[in-house]
Amino acid sequence: MWGREMRAGLAFVLVSLLVGSAFREWKRTHESRFEELVADLVLRDAAENRGGRDQLPGSAGAGRAAGRGAAGDRGPALAASRIDLDRATARDLERLPGIGPALAARILADRAEQGPFRTPEALLRVRGIGARTLQRIRPYLAPPAPVDSGSPIAN
Repeated sequence: MWGREMRAGLAFVLVSLLVGSAFREWKRTHESRFEELVADLVLRDAAENRGGRDQLPGSAGAGRAAGRGAAGDRGPALAASRIDLDRATARDLERLPGIGPALAARILADRAEQGPFRTPEALLRVRGIGARTLQRIRPYLAPPAPVDSGSPIAN
């Protein structure tokens, strides 16, 4: 009925459509992972810069921080990569240094049980977070949202 060329052309078109849709799906899933990796690198770079500033000139980490120039002066974390404790998911919390899956789950459970964290210090109520852990993750936390009193006059 159809010639060999017609069947080969149809097969080529179908395979092309399948490969194209598979590639689009792969790209969609990997773009979000890529963005997460970039955010992790920004956090690590910020942590290295913070550590380098505390060292004496001539020490191993000082050269790295000194070579950064103006980029090293931006502070420990970029504003776009800061995490809001009251809206963060487990995946967001695991990006913080020293926070693994178990501790992230405890933070989420505490937030669900006792309500939002009004300040970063409220994290101390979670088992496994002490003063040192809080000090380590504080630069990566977004400032607390202002509490809405409900009054249109309150300023």
